[in-house]
Amino acid sequence: MATVSTQVYSTESGVELQQEFDLSQFDSCILYYFIFGSCIGGLLIVIGLAGNGITIAIMGRERKKSATINCLFMLAIADSFVVLAYGFMIIPSGLRKLTFGWWSGYNYNHISFFFVAEVARIFNQVSAFLTMLLTFQRYVSVCLPHRAKQLCSVRLVNILTGMSYVASILFFLPNFFTHVLEKDSVTHRYRSVSQPLALSSTFQILHTTFATGLVTYVIPVFSISFMSFRMIRAMRAQSKTMQKSEDRNQARKDLTLSSIAIVVIFIVCQSFTFVTRVLEWVYDPSANYARCGGKLQYFVFVPYITMVINSTVNFGIYVILAKGFRRKVVRLFIGRNRIAPERSPVAIADRSATSGLPATNNSSL
Repeated sequence: MATVSTQVYSTESGVELQQEFDLSQFDSCILYYFIFGSCIGGLLIVIGLAGNGITIAIMGRERKKSATINCLFMLAIADSFVVLAYGFMIIPSGLRKLTFGWWSGYNYNHISFFFVAEVARIFNQVSAFLTMLLTFQRYVSVCLPHRAKQLCSVRLVNILTGMSYVASILFFLPNFFTHVLEKDSVTHRYRSVSQPLALSSTFQILHTTFATGLVTYVIPVFSISFMSFRMIRAMRAQSKTMQKSEDRNQARKDLTLSSIAIVVIFIVCQSFTFVTRVLEWVYDPSANYARCGGKLQYFVFVPYITMVINSTVNFGIYVILAKGFRRKVVRLFIGRNRIAPERSPVAIADRSATSGLPATNNSSL
């Protein structure tokens, strides 16, 4: 997830406070917060919650049958938490500023961007781990089918999901102790005060820069890219040497397109982490440049919006590229979605292939 310095939202002091009465200088910033944050961000958040909710409803009925479906179910839950967290941050900001003025809700915005942003980072990291796990499920089903029983199971997905939440919480927990909020006795607005942990060069280099970049971007992007390329190559080789039904060929093609789309969008959205870091190094101190009128004022919401997009688009990918999932969405709304009767392992495998989603890799196969 993109890291935006909490100092961006600290209380202005001295000469800057004297300009508070000239509210016309904030008109463009208010419009930006409203259009880009409340309107565009709000629309994406509504779509994301609806899409993830439908995915949870569909996958939840069959998640015990397949490790891959269970992983999709867990990913939709994590993405829903990401979208909700960002919703508390970006939707009220523009609405309150447009309705009541620039300084309205200042403390609410400060607290939400200070604390809720870290909560969102935790859930976003869980989403990244689950994306890696989902790609691994697909990689095993295509490249290592003989290891599916050992490496892919519903129980293993549950365990790894729990470990993802614990690891993400522990990793980002120190960030809650880098700053504290203090209320100004004159303006009654909160300002962030750096703590010894934030002032430690060792912590900034090892954790904030190196470890965070490695865990949030380098490892996830490298691993899912590697597995996706290997999976595509294996599927191309299999298509040349094996004769399959037309439906199964189409299902594998849908699977390949879905994998590529998820990987590409994930990489693009997560790349804003490094973009933010670079901008913070170039424009130092970044807090001054990110305020209204600064060179980075229009970049404030970009990292948040990209993270919302990353947690919203999976449902659209499934609907567009997976015919089986698309049929289940239609049946969900017209009341015809029924649980299929038990079938033999071969029939279940064929059914998973024609669904357009990753092959079911559980202990029964």
